[in-house]
Amino acid sequence: MNTKLRLAPHYFVIDSIGGMNEGYSDTTCRRIEDVIASEHAKAMVEEYIDQWTHERLEYYAERIENYSLRTEVDLVRYDIEECPHGGWVKLTPEFSDSLDPEDIDDWGFHTLFIQVYDGIMLGDGVVVYDQMDDMVTTITHKHTAMRIAEETISIGVERMKYGMHHDQQRGYDLKYIMNNLFFAYDTLAEVVRDLEYPQDVMVDIDDTCTHYFPIQAMKQMEYYKDSRITTR
Repeated sequence: MNTKLRLAPHYFVIDSIGGMNEGYSDTTCRRIEDVIASEHAKAMVEEYIDQWTHERLEYYAERIENYSLRTEVDLVRYDIEECPHGGWVKLTPEFSDSLDPEDIDDWGFHTLFIQVYDGIMLGDGVVVYDQMDDMVTTITHKHTAMRIAEETISIGVERMKYGMHHDQQRGYDLKYIMNNLFFAYDTLAEVVRDLEYPQDVMVDIDDTCTHYFPIQAMKQMEYYKDSRITTR
């Protein structure tokens, strides 16, 4: 597939799977890079898009058949959105109206997002990915990523405190509020611990779902024996 992506030495490849149930996510971020010949890295990215799309359509076709539904390929297609400046490309699945949403609810919502990175690779860098919008928010240093997580969690805590104050007259479930507060601060501790480790971590709180992918822990993609693109 030809894309508008800029030539760059580094590309972050995000396979996002969500929507099977509340709080679920199986989202990964890997690297495709060639610091000597950027055109080779871009060509590999475009080959992976073709490979990924084919594999995802096979996945959905198999499930459609298992559900004894129609198996025409046009039941599932991918909407392709590209940054006009060549900074990213996103492929999002679209299902035919003939498919019952209840039948496909547990199939997962597979999105592919490719982010260009043509700067100097950060030794302690973190890719921050907003799964609600399926977009990379920023690529930044580890401690800045921690501050972003802290701000997100703090906003959620402030909303809980606001709710407690305004529900006092009507009564409120103190145990429920306290459990949510414990979860919020446990989540913040998890972010700090995992980014220091480093390893991927997700913040799913207050109608947000954000992934933090440390570059240091990221797997690199390469060609395998049968010319498939996979990870080391």
